[in-house]
Parts: sequence; C-alpha cells; structure tokens
Amino acid sequence: MNFSLFIKPAIAILLFNGLFINNPVFGNPGIGYSKTFVIQKDQYPALVKKYNPAQVYVLYSGSLIAQSKSELFLRKDTIFNFKIFTDSLSKFNKGYRLIFQTNTLIDSIWQLDINFRITDKAYNLGKGLLKILAFDESGKTADEFIFNYRKKYADAIARNNSIEILPVLVREYTVYNSYDRNTFSASTVWCLSIGINKYKGIRDIYMNCESDATAYNNFFKQQNKSGTNDINDESGFKEYLLTGNAATKKAILNALVDIASKASSNDYFIFNFSGSSRLFSVDSLNPVTYFFPYDSLGYNEDIYNSISNEKLKKELNKLISLNTLQEYIQQIPADKQLFISEAGPSEKFKTEFTKVLMQNSPVVASLLNKNRVIIVPNGYGADAVTCNDTRIEKGPINYYITSLDPSFNIYELFDEKKSDLIAYQLKSKQYTCKSFGFNYFDVFFEKKFLNDFKDIIVTSDNDGGTRGLKVNSKEIRETVKNLTAKHYALVVGTDNYKGKGWNKLSNPVKDARAVADELSNSYGFEVQLLEDKPMDTIYKAILDYYKIANPNDQLVVYFAGHGDVDESFLSDGFIVCSDSKSADNDPVRNTYIPYAKLQKMLNNIPARQILVLLDVCHGGTFDAKAFTKEKREGDFSGISNKNVLQFLKDKLPLRTRKFLSSVGSEPAFDGKANQHSPFANLLLQVLRTKGNGSNGIITLSDINAVLQTASLNETASLKISPHMADFGNIDAFSEFVFIPVQQENKNNK
Repeated sequence: MNFSLFIKPAIAILLFNGLFINNPVFGNPGIGYSKTFVIQKDQYPALVKKYNPAQVYVLYSGSLIAQSKSELFLRKDTIFNFKIFTDSLSKFNKGYRLIFQTNTLIDSIWQLDINFRITDKAYNLGKGLLKILAFDESGKTADEFIFNYRKKYADAIARNNSIEILPVLVREYTVYNSYDRNTFSASTVWCLSIGINKYKGIRDIYMNCESDATAYNNFFKQQNKSGTNDINDESGFKEYLLTGNAATKKAILNALVDIASKASSNDYFIFNFSGSSRLFSVDSLNPVTYFFPYDSLGYNEDIYNSISNEKLKKELNKLISLNTLQEYIQQIPADKQLFISEAGPSEKFKTEFTKVLMQNSPVVASLLNKNRVIIVPNGYGADAVTCNDTRIEKGPINYYITSLDPSFNIYELFDEKKSDLIAYQLKSKQYTCKSFGFNYFDVFFEKKFLNDFKDIIVTSDNDGGTRGLKVNSKEIRETVKNLTAKHYALVVGTDNYKGKGWNKLSNPVKDARAVADELSNSYGFEVQLLEDKPMDTIYKAILDYYKIANPNDQLVVYFAGHGDVDESFLSDGFIVCSDSKSADNDPVRNTYIPYAKLQKMLNNIPARQILVLLDVCHGGTFDAKAFTKEKREGDFSGISNKNVLQFLKDKLPLRTRKFLSSVGSEPAFDGKANQHSPFANLLLQVLRTKGNGSNGIITLSDINAVLQTASLNETASLKISPHMADFGNIDAFSEFVFIPVQQENKNNK
C-alpha cells in the first residue's frame, strides 16, 4: 500500500513529529538520519514472515544513503533486496514495525527489535485511540496506556477532515514521545485500595475494613465507567486491591512503585487505607503516624508500651510511616489524586495527613500543582455506622462515598465548578443519617487551600503592578521577546558502557528522552539528544554550541548516567562516557569528561544563561568547592511573591552559570528499572506544570526547592541529596529561568 495516497507529504511533516518510547528503536536516535523503509513482501525475514503481517517497515537510523549505493537494494522507499541492505547497513537497522490489517483498516501494530523480540504492541480502538503495550526484556508489560492521537492533531484534522491519520502515523519513524505519553494519553484511574481486618497477635478484630476496600474499588470502577473520563470502561481503570494477607508492606510499596512507573500526569490516583494506624514517637518530639500492613503484629498497646526505644525502632521498620508513604506517592505523576483513610487515631491525624502529603510546604505544593483531595476523619475512624438508627456494616466515610446519589459522579471532586457540590453531598449524608453528634470527617481540597494561601501572601505592588498568577503568558512572552533568543539543550543519556566495572544502567536513556521531549515541547528548546555516545561526540556537540550560540541564547546541558570522582590525585569529578575505560586502565581519566574542563568549556560559550543538570554519581563535585572546606550554599527559595515581569527584566540580562545535581559527592540512585530516577521524576513533574502554580514560569530555584524538600524523606532506596551552585564567570543574583511556550501553536501550526 502506498501511504502517500492518504495525505500530502507536506501535511504529514506538520502532523507527525512524535516517537515510540521505552525501547531504543522507538526513541529519538540522537544525531543522524532517521526514517522507515518498506520491505517488499517477498523479502520479509523468516522470523517476521511467520506473523503474516500486511506491511513491514525497517526503522533506519544512521547516515544518509548514497544514491549509487541505494540503487542496489532500494526502489524509492521500498527495499527489494533485503540481504544487500543488511549486509551493507545492518548496524543502522534499529528494528521492524509490523502492520496487521483487515481490508484497508489497520487492526494492530507490533514493533520488534533487531533480535526479533516483540517490544511494543498497539491496537486500534477506533475514534483516534491506540491502546499501546510496551514490554521489558523479560516479556513483561512495562507500560500500558491509550494514546489519543486524534486529540494531539485535532486542529490539523479539522482543517483537513478527509485525512486518514493512522496509516501515515505508523509509517513515521517516530510515532509518539514521552511528552505525548503524558499530554495525550487518555486518563486512566490507578486505584490502590487496602483493607485489613485481622493482624497477627492482635486482640481486636475489625469487621469491615476488607469489605470497605473492596467496596471502594468496585465503586470507583463503576463511577469511571459512567463518568466523564476519556476511557469509560475497564481499560481505563487499573485496580490494586490488597486485602487480608495480601496487604503486606512489600506488596503495598511495590504497588506504589508500579503505579509511579506507569501513570501519566493527566491520570487519576486513588489511595485508600482501611485498617490500623497509630501515632508513635521515638524521640517524644516528632510523633509520626504509622500504618500497619498485614505482616506486622498489629497494634497491641501492652506490647508497644513495654518495649524499649531501640526495640520500638525495629518494630516500626515493619510498618509504613506516613512520611514513607508520602515519599512513594510523590513519585506518582498523576495530577488528580484522592486520598481516603478511616484509620485516624487522634484529633491530629487530619492535620498530620494533610501536612505530610503537602510536604509541609505550601510553596513546594504550589510548584508541583497537584489537584489533591483528602478525605479523613477528624478523630478515630469508626468500623461501622448507623443511619437513622440502622446499623450499616461499613466505615462511615465508605458508606457516605459509596452511597453517593447516582446523579453525581465522585470524579467531579476534581472539577473546580462541581467539587463543592460533591463534598456537600457527602457531608449531608452524615447529617441526614444522624450518624454523629459532631463533625465526623472533612473533605480537604489542596488547590483551594493553596489559592487562599496565595491570596494571603500575594499582594499588589505600590505602583499597581500585578504579582503572582495574575500575570498571563502573553505578558510574559512580550516581556522576554527582546531579552531571549534561541533556546538550546544538549541532553546526554548513557545506559551502556564498554569499560570494565561500569555496569549497565536501566534508566538514563529513558530519563534523557523524557527531559529532551519536555524541553522541546513545553519550553521551545532546540534539543540535541545523545544516547550511549562516546566522549568525542559529546565534546564535538559542546564545541558546536561555542560556534553558534549568541549572548541572548539559553543553553541547558543534561547528563544522566555514571559519574566518577578522584578526591586525591586529580581532585575532580568526571562524566563517564560509553567508551570510557575502567579506572584501573585509565587512572588519569583521559577517556572521561572532567568537570573542571567541562566548566571552562561551558563558561566560554557566548550564551548568557547556561544551566548544567547532572543526574550522575558524585554530581555535586562539579562544584569545585566540594574539594575545599569552603561552605557551599544555594538559593532554595521560589518566587511566589515576585513581580514576575520585573523579575524577568532583572534576571534574563544577567550572566548565569548554574548547575544542579541529584547528589553531592555520594553515589546517585538509578531508580527502579523501567521508570525514571528519583531526580528525573521530580524534575519532569515540575517542568510539566509549565509554571501553573508558580507565576507562569519555572526557575532553577523552584526545581531545587522541590528537590530539597524531597531530600528530607526517610527511605534510603529513593533518597536524593541535590546540590545547586554557580560556576564560571557570573553576575551576582543571577537565575536560570524556563519560560513555557504556547503549546497549541507548536503542535498545530
């Protein structure tokens, strides 16, 4: 089939600029020429032919093919001699895309790597929706979502309503990127509902916690089907129902990790805990709520009152503190989040629960711009409820929520115009039932609280100038028009290393792709993405910016991968490149990129604003002061009470040389396989807000404030210790500023 019949080539270029992610053949290949070639049917490889596809494409990424050479195997864009192609260009073959169709309609698309392993499958759901499954190396599902490609190209389709998009889309080398994954994926509900009736060694037995957890799960699933979400069926609802002996600490935390790796920013996350929790204080100064998973002893007052502090610490390690819970939740990118717990042990539970989920900082909460709703009791949670003198075997909050009037939908809690009405319906149920003689529970809306908070601290200047969120994007763009020019980004991710001792990493390339996509799509950066590239290629890219950058330009340099440090002889830190030798074979690090040299090179680039982001081990040693006793300081404040337009006029002309690392001089965590590192995860969450909640712009200090707050968390496996500082020749009080672009004009021009 000749796909050019479906759409004019010029329109195709305007429409399709995405990519498949999760595997190298789906990602941006970095520097080079990338396209797909059609394989003539009688040339299908044997391992492809067995699937009986209607069409097969080769994904090619490399140098331009000379015409004299291509004539041996290529006729226009069709490979008529696959053997000659592979013999001469096999290293540029990045995989295969198989198209299955009925008549002329595409049913599904499979992607295979060069070893013919299935890495991705996409199913045509119709109405501009693709259900996409991505698989890891073991064949397990690493990601699953619905791509609403019709929404992405809505304006272009409206102008050309006869376009058949899908055949052209799947012919592109790149189909969607991580920006599309977050922005144009259909909303999915991720529901983690936990219920525990009985614990080992506990005297008291709850009657309704497990049935409450199941009732929540079923209620939210049914409400999703009848609601207003993009996918109103079971494919848009992912349930993690943990009851009884299934609700172990490991299972609960693993569920949170799994959700964090698969959810996108426009999804919903629902968390419910029905079981036992108690307030403990090891030092008597900082009491913390702990949730009891099934594999703990449960709360036995006699046991906990009689043990020493040291033994208490060991017992608490078997529980899940509210702080630990928040740390895992902060990795979940879903913007709309609902938390329900009827396990509150004291009148302070509501306050503690709310403060911890907001990371004890309204400013940081504003930067992350989540739409969170918290429903908790004002004191002890009850195991059952009475309604007009009739006992109902449900927790009160569970009963009030699951018996919501069917003319309403619980997901309208996230709708600014309807949220108060839904909260009123829940509260009124308590009063009509005459369940309690006091206010048993509250519904807390984080966004409303933060808006009130801003109204208190954000005021008008004496000269009448506006502050804070009153500044609109048009005013910002007009202000910076003559203060900034081009925005460049060099993004480097390295998973694979040749040098002995440098183990393969799981996430740097994935992190790099996501950061590159966000900088390009949300902030208008011209991105050069380097994946698993050698040292000389990276140096050349930096040299190119020295040649082309102008004073009004911005440059962001991002590294993800291994880092190294020599604190004695060389007193420097290093970027480890894909071709770096082992430290034993290269003791003076000639095959590494030293930070001191990198600083000098970047300092000499003419661009006025330069930022270095390091998600590597020992990244903080980019700061030369790390090797002295001189105190290292950084500005952790946001700009929530600044006159934004004046701020831009003051900061953008200043010479800025800043860096931010995921850690100081210690090793960095790569994070779990198939998800972002903790540093990249939070960086992306802040960038994806596009300044909503932070005055319409993002500053490096904003990002650092979020990371610094996250660094206070207690779980070592997710811990980060960011460091921010200046380098090179700078102006005092300089700041690096990210200015969002008007996205609707970028995708649909």
